[in-house]
Amino acid sequence: MTHPRLAVLPSEAHPKAPADYRYPFSPFPTGWYQLGPSADVRPGQVVSKTFAGDEVVVWRTESGEARISGAHCPHMGAHFGHGGKVQGEELWCPFHGFCFDGEGSCTKTGYDTKPPKTARLRIIPSLERHGFVFGWHDDLGRAPRFTIPETDDAGWTGFRHHAFNLRGHPQETTENSVDTGHLAVVHGYTGIETLERLKLDGDHLTVRYAMHRKLDFLGQPDKIIRTEFTIHVYGLGYSRVEAHVPELNLRSRHLVLSSPIDGDRIDLTIAVAMGETSPRDVHRLLSWVPKALFRPAAHLGMFKAYVHDVSQDLAIWENKSYVHPAQVAQGDGPIGRYRTWARRFYPDTEPKKKATPAEPGAGAASA
Repeated sequence: MTHPRLAVLPSEAHPKAPADYRYPFSPFPTGWYQLGPSADVRPGQVVSKTFAGDEVVVWRTESGEARISGAHCPHMGAHFGHGGKVQGEELWCPFHGFCFDGEGSCTKTGYDTKPPKTARLRIIPSLERHGFVFGWHDDLGRAPRFTIPETDDAGWTGFRHHAFNLRGHPQETTENSVDTGHLAVVHGYTGIETLERLKLDGDHLTVRYAMHRKLDFLGQPDKIIRTEFTIHVYGLGYSRVEAHVPELNLRSRHLVLSSPIDGDRIDLTIAVAMGETSPRDVHRLLSWVPKALFRPAAHLGMFKAYVHDVSQDLAIWENKSYVHPAQVAQGDGPIGRYRTWARRFYPDTEPKKKATPAEPGAGAASA
């Protein structure tokens, strides 16, 4: 039986989709996804994860490079996360002592015989940004076509982070970046303005908003604070929000990192960092507070508020159905443009490259 408003069965969306799958597209869009904090993978450590329906391991070499690979040894199937070790720059299998380098090649066996050329370990492209390890997924196994840009972190704190495990999909959580209608209803923002309209540039999306919110600030109940947001989205698993409160001279950087686990659940990790500021810049009454005390306290307050805000979305994401086409109204935001853009992250609906015209005479020459 098909889901209301869906034209495909779950098994047609993806072979790993569960029977009660809610979406007409793959649970595993093409893109970069975080697999945990960099600090959780120390040199020599092997960490087991489930990523895009597959068991994988994240490991760090002696020189400090983070790697992601298939969890099972291609020799005879042992799981590297259960007894496997990192030896120098290679991953060692606990079953027969076979070793694999960062390219997936078997470099030696446990008995000093010639390694089989066909014993190749699946290596998943990886990178590290903002203190997290990211892995690349493509249903067709293709190499990364875009990257996550680095940011200038001078003067910024590190990121505080929190992870939610929920039923959902990266396309749904990322859709909130353009869903201006829910900002007032779910989060209580008022006076929502679009400062720069949605821009789509290949795999990058950006948009700027301003909005107002009541805060109990330094004994001033219901003080209205204006915040400006610039949102950058790369793929469906990575969103970065640059926030600025001009009145308080506060800047913060927010991450929304949505990673598919098994076709039903996602890991939604959020994080926030705070820009350089001083107590007096925020308010003259705070000028006596030492900066060393103020900044961690302000950062913690931002983090708690951010976790609270995202928590307000969880029950909706977990229990909603996917209505397509959405019956949009004025005030919803550019939902349609977002969904059209999101199609580029699925192999069956991504834009097709135009064929290069053959040079004159090429056909005759090849005949």
